[in-house]
Amino acid sequence: SGSIGIFNANAIMTAVPNNMGGNSSNTYSNQTGNVGADANQGTRETGIIEKLLHSYGFIQCCERQARLFFHFSQFGGNIEHLKIGDPVEFEMTYDRRTGKPIASQVTKIAPEVVLSEERVTGTVTTELKSESSTGSSSTSSDTTTGRISYENRGECFFLPYTKDDVEGNVTLRAGDKVSFQIATNQRGNLGACHIRLENPAHPVKYRGVVCSMKDTFGFIERADVVKEIFFHFSEADNTIELRPGDDVEFIIQTRNGKEVACNIARLAPGSVIFEDVDSTIFKGQVLKPLDRNNPARQQNNDPLPGRIRYRAADHSEVEVSFGDKDQKGDYTLRHGDWVQFLLATDRRDQLQRATSISLLDETFQVSGEKREQGVVASLKEGFGFLRCVERNVRLFFHFTEVLDTSREICIDDEVEFTVIQDPGSSFANNRQSAIRIKHLPIDTVKFETLIESNVEGIVSREAPKSPIKSQERTEGGVITYGQGQNKKTIMYFLKDCDKPPRVG
Repeated sequence: SGSIGIFNANAIMTAVPNNMGGNSSNTYSNQTGNVGADANQGTRETGIIEKLLHSYGFIQCCERQARLFFHFSQFGGNIEHLKIGDPVEFEMTYDRRTGKPIASQVTKIAPEVVLSEERVTGTVTTELKSESSTGSSSTSSDTTTGRISYENRGECFFLPYTKDDVEGNVTLRAGDKVSFQIATNQRGNLGACHIRLENPAHPVKYRGVVCSMKDTFGFIERADVVKEIFFHFSEADNTIELRPGDDVEFIIQTRNGKEVACNIARLAPGSVIFEDVDSTIFKGQVLKPLDRNNPARQQNNDPLPGRIRYRAADHSEVEVSFGDKDQKGDYTLRHGDWVQFLLATDRRDQLQRATSISLLDETFQVSGEKREQGVVASLKEGFGFLRCVERNVRLFFHFTEVLDTSREICIDDEVEFTVIQDPGSSFANNRQSAIRIKHLPIDTVKFETLIESNVEGIVSREAPKSPIKSQERTEGGVITYGQGQNKKTIMYFLKDCDKPPRVG
């Protein structure tokens, strides 16, 4: 008999005839021993007790379509405690007389643990084999199932697990200490689930970026999964002082049931990459802009509250979200705006978002908003005032509303803008401000239109000397010009003269 290697289910007859009677008991009675103690004796399998007769029974295998005979002498424990439907673990061997597959070293899998919500600790004994390393399209259960051993009341049990049972993007290695829960799957088979790597046999190095810091501790945004991990300052290399934004490498250990980052080392800036940005430029329409004037709504735990709809390469309509760092500039975006953007894909969960969002000119052709023109009259810290063509008062604007972020804003820049009631203004103090400010080419903005030049005329009434009347152009003098029938008069003001002219 000896050690059986990897068991190939396809190479075996699945059913065992019922005529294998109790007379085989003498063959096996001397083989019972410390059940499950030696993990190297062969591959342990799980099954369900399907039938129990006078001195033998049948087990329905969990990992494959097979029904195996077993003799009661092969059961480790009191046979009276075994019932139909009980989950068991066993090793498949062959009957010496008939050469047929049978179950030996049968043990009951501890049912009292199954029902509890508590986490059990154990050790990985068999790693999951990666599909590529097997090199064949074998349908053997061993390619996708690993094993974990744990002790219960002095007995050693083995449980199968699959890739989906492991929490986080981690690969379990033989010898790793893990915690898990025990559950039955749809077919009634027992297995380990919600497996967490507690302390690896060979610690894996993880990467991330320090995202926040307090007095003695902080958090690192992990590069392998979308979550943050706690660290204490004492876990960092003494020679370095960590700052938010630092790229770091660390191992993960479990303390008091919580994962913490340890052995933290700083990496060169730019080492940790969370996402890949495609260079393809997409064009779409804003479905939901960011509500910048209401920070409370921004905090409703959605880091990407904005939405853009666009047509994908296959002409299907797709919605993609964006956050407050994805606009090129902090100008106001509105529902229905046409924008261009790039797509960024998070390496951890493949989530896509729009980034490098800029407003397209055609927005203003279809939005129906009234655009006005003016020039920058004065600049302060972070804000300034515009002199407008259609308004007498200066108009407030914030630097964040300038669409072209690559350009420094200067006095006398010619611009086009939309006027809104300032969200911060009260009913009494109804302040207006300019938003969505777009630079215009030089000599676009005209405060007055030149109708005719080099006209000659004669002063027929002098303008009053009052500087206030001149400044406000309330009362002026009169110039007569033109010949014969076409004689016309026009007002003039002292502020428009080189030196004050006299009558005639």
